[in-house]
Amino acid sequence: MTGQDTFKLFLLRHGQSELNHENIFCGWIDARLTDKGKAQARNSAQLVKQYCESEGVALPQVGYTSRLVRTQQTMEVMLEEMGKGGAFSVITGDVHALKKIALPATSDGQLPVMQTWRLNERHYGSWQGQRKPKVLAEYGDSEYMRIRRDYQGKPPLVDLTLEMVQADEKGAATGYEFKEPNRSVKYAPEEEANETLPISESLAEVVTRVRPFLDGVVLRLARENSLESALVVAHGSSVRSLLKIIEDISDADIKNVDIPNGIPLVIEFSKDDFSFIRSFYLDPESAKINAEKVRKEGFEKNP
Repeated sequence: MTGQDTFKLFLLRHGQSELNHENIFCGWIDARLTDKGKAQARNSAQLVKQYCESEGVALPQVGYTSRLVRTQQTMEVMLEEMGKGGAFSVITGDVHALKKIALPATSDGQLPVMQTWRLNERHYGSWQGQRKPKVLAEYGDSEYMRIRRDYQGKPPLVDLTLEMVQADEKGAATGYEFKEPNRSVKYAPEEEANETLPISESLAEVVTRVRPFLDGVVLRLARENSLESALVVAHGSSVRSLLKIIEDISDADIKNVDIPNGIPLVIEFSKDDFSFIRSFYLDPESAKINAEKVRKEGFEKNP
């Protein structure tokens, strides 16, 4: 099957954020990229460009990010490296509304980029803002890994009345608040659309919110517009959720899938019926090494 017969979805986890660096559960906290994270984004763009040129595939024709700033920054750096600008727009809606969204019109040289909370990181509940080694010590190895990795594992719910409470311990490079003090402001469009936002999630719940966006927007728009490629910048848990759906990974096996920061994964679909063909990293060796580091978070200090 040739490149013209397939749709390529470039999928990656955002570059390293300030809270990744500090070994803190980030979730829906709006952490920004570190300098290393921006360098990872530039390298990702170069890998995508090189692949598209070698395979005769068009550069991404539409982009998708979460509503969290670290994915938007990653997308912006990548587009700059590709010589494109991004026209960002927030989209909301239930399953039926998503099926009516059209590909936004943009001016020359710009890439339409749709942002949705459905691609947000898993909500880590009361674990958000806490250092991973501290949570590990409190819960123990077995329970820590069960909640963090099992398909149905779910952290304790967050108390939204404490959102403005400042934590005594702050990341050395961050100064972040406890959790999400700006939720009602940032997610006003979602609240106006009567979307229910989480206060803690299992991976199973992330899969549930991601699925209608993948089917109703990403793959539908690719099919209706005869796109050659698209770019999704998401998070560890939302990337895992997309892979579980696309590759039909079992509930038991998904806990062994770890997603490294800033390394593009290519997912190929047949243009005939948009069935999954294969997936592969553009830098497989780095992906393997860095995925193992992700698995050990909390047990080892981040570089």
